[in-house]
Amino acid sequence: MLYHVSKQSGIKILKPAISTHKKPYVYAIENLVTGLLFGAPKDDFDFIISNDENDRPIVYECYPDAFSLVYKNRGCSVYELEEAGFLRGMTSWSPELVSENEVAVQNEIVIPDLYARLLEEEAQGNLILHRYSEDMEYKARISRQVVDRLIRFEIDLEHCLEWGDERFRKYYGGIIRMLNSVMDGHLLQ
Repeated sequence: MLYHVSKQSGIKILKPAISTHKKPYVYAIENLVTGLLFGAPKDDFDFIISNDENDRPIVYECYPDAFSLVYKNRGCSVYELEEAGFLRGMTSWSPELVSENEVAVQNEIVIPDLYARLLEEEAQGNLILHRYSEDMEYKARISRQVVDRLIRFEIDLEHCLEWGDERFRKYYGGIIRMLNSVMDGHLLQ
């Protein structure tokens, strides 16, 4: 059984949609707890998400209180799917499976309080949550993630601080200004 998690309830057929991979896919995952992390709108500027050797999800907050800001007061639906037709290795994240075709939903499970459910999973040892830390090693990990995603996602560094996304101004402004400085050409010999 695979899982697709969405903030939208009542879906009977999942249709491929274009996301960060720029190809229309239906996304699914084998680990339900990892899937729950996708039950509220978030992106790579909120968390680093990986899995340990036992497929247990590991989450690093990219800024203070990101976990509660993203998941508190949110619900979602978990859609159970048959694995037939899903492909592995099509994205850079190994836990992720994709289908290029529409997928029929086998069952829907409504999660009314996503934040409480994720905290329960953490308490049961099914989720490792690293809350934001001022430790320089932690901050270096987050900085590497942010720089990678700014470049990989081709974020408009000259204008992103003016956008409505408060995270860029509040948490990543120093990184963005420094990248702009490095890219102005003055360091070339």
